Amino acid sequence: MAVDLCNWRKNVTFVKFCTIMASELRETLERIRNKSEVLLEKYDTLRSERDGLAMKIEEMRSELEQMRKENERLRRNYEYMKMARTLAPDMGDVEHYRSIIGKLVRDIDKSIAQLNE
Repeated sequence: MAVDLCNWRKNVTFVKFCTIMASELRETLERIRNKSEVLLEKYDTLRSERDGLAMKIEEMRSELEQMRKENERLRRNYEYMKMARTLAPDMGDVEHYRSIIGKLVRDIDKSIAQLNE
C-alpha cells in the first residue's frame, strides 16, 4: 500500500503539474490573442493611413501635372508678348512715321498739281 500511496502522490503531483501548465498555457494563449488583436487594429489603422496617403499622392501628382501645363502655357504667352513688343512700334516711332508719310503725301500733291498745270 505504501507503493500505491507513493504512486498516488506522484499521480496527484503530476495532475497538479499538468493543471498548472494548462492554466499557464491558457494565460499565454490569452495574452497572445490580445496582442494579436492589438496588432491587427494597428495594421488596419496603418493600412487606412497608407490608402489615404496614396490617394493624396495621386491628387498631388495630378495637381503637379496641371501646374506644369499652366506654367508652359504662361511661358508661351510670355514669349508671344515679348515678340509682339519687339515687333510693335512705340509711340515715338508712330509719330515719326506719320510725319514722314505726311511729308510724302504733300510732295505727291505738289507733284500732281505741277503735272496738272
